Amino acid sequence: MSKPAILIHPPLGLFEMQIAALYDVVHLPTDRRDIQACVTIGSVGFGRPILDALPELKAIVCFGVGVDGIDLDYCRRRGIAVSNGPNINNEDVADVAMGLIISVARAFTQGERVLRDGSWQPPLAVPPQRRLSRRKLGIVGMGAIGQALAQRAKGFGLEIKWFGPHAKAGVAHPYEPDLIRLASWADIIAVCARGDKSTEKLVDARVIEALGSDGLLVNVSRGSVIDEDALIAALKAGKLGGAGLDVFQDEPTPVDRWRGVPNTTLTPHLGGATREALFAGSQNVLENLRRAIAGEPLLTPLW
Repeated sequence: MSKPAILIHPPLGLFEMQIAALYDVVHLPTDRRDIQACVTIGSVGFGRPILDALPELKAIVCFGVGVDGIDLDYCRRRGIAVSNGPNINNEDVADVAMGLIISVARAFTQGERVLRDGSWQPPLAVPPQRRLSRRKLGIVGMGAIGQALAQRAKGFGLEIKWFGPHAKAGVAHPYEPDLIRLASWADIIAVCARGDKSTEKLVDARVIEALGSDGLLVNVSRGSVIDEDALIAALKAGKLGGAGLDVFQDEPTPVDRWRGVPNTTLTPHLGGATREALFAGSQNVLENLRRAIAGEPLLTPLW
């Protein structure tokens, strides 16, 4: 008996060996029309021309929480189920967010550069920084990642307010419905919002200007949520104090784009990539695939 056909894009490395033990794995480009399920990373997804050519498609299974590369309205109309991996890596992403806050606030990257290039001149290798405790943190997006970051930030003595599309019951920190006002109040803005059309360039030049020349901006959401051109211009002009970024407008981000951009800590989308999260995410994908092929309700459906 032949195995059900599964389309995977982008390739998922060694994890594909587990999938291939159970299914007939297909990659793009393909003219196969018997594909029953697709596996993807939500920020990548599949274009409509690809999905239009898959008449037997039952489900799209996303590795990770994001689904911004999926046309959800199209999938609903066609009756294609979509799943993601919620509450799997939120603690890990929050760790990276807190790490970026500390790194930028205390000039870790600048300090390492001074040490490695031999320009360390006592008594102070880099200009003195402000103390982190008692500073004001504005969190953009109080979902699972935002709440996990708030827990960590509280331990560092930060005062916290947050912004989102609407207030939420059970959140201990004050809600600020105006992002410009939040940025004007805050010393640090950490972006933890979901990445989709509704948040595209949410943090624009106006927000960056309100945060100001002593302000710090951290992003662990999606690169699309920040106007990256405005961010770079503000950093170069000294109109923003610093930035810690784990996500970018284009990934991999071009090296030349960041040459000469000061006061930054940049990491290559490390956020959710812990061993524990990747294992749990792979098991989530396998169970959603099993259910999709069996005609059962998905484990973590979007609807």
